Amino acid sequence: MKTPIPAIVRILFLTLLFGVAAGVRAAPVNDAAALFGLKSAKAVFLIDSADPLKVAHVLRLVGKTAASMDRQGVKASVVVVVIGPSVAFLTKDRRGISYQDQRPVAEIQEAVRGLRNAGIRTEACNMALHGYGIDPKAVIPSVHVVGNGFISVIAYQQKGYSLVPVY
Repeated sequence: MKTPIPAIVRILFLTLLFGVAAGVRAAPVNDAAALFGLKSAKAVFLIDSADPLKVAHVLRLVGKTAASMDRQGVKASVVVVVIGPSVAFLTKDRRGISYQDQRPVAEIQEAVRGLRNAGIRTEACNMALHGYGIDPKAVIPSVHVVGNGFISVIAYQQKGYSLVPVY
């Protein structure tokens, strides 16, 4: 015949079980292991995507990444280089942007302005602009038009920036 487990024992067991599980989840989430020993870090994000939702998402993450590094005691120096079809998302008149892409393109441009305000430089490749028939004067003021995005990325890497490609 089985002896029933008293209710108090069951309650104590469940309390202990859930308490341990909650304690595991309550551990701080940070990047201490990766950032250990660093005072500063440099990154160049190379963005080449025809998907405005993806580009908008990545640009928001760029700002959050730099801010998170700063909060964790590592001074972040970040540059964003936009090449390929992504340059079309940086125009004032949004010529050629479909109706359904207007909202994510507006989010991209808002994110670029936010990055500029946070001290993060955004560059657009003039070769890509030319390839897509976009006048460099049509690019929003928050963006710096450069001759060749590949040259920018090469040069930033030579200056110690880590490449973060987004395709």
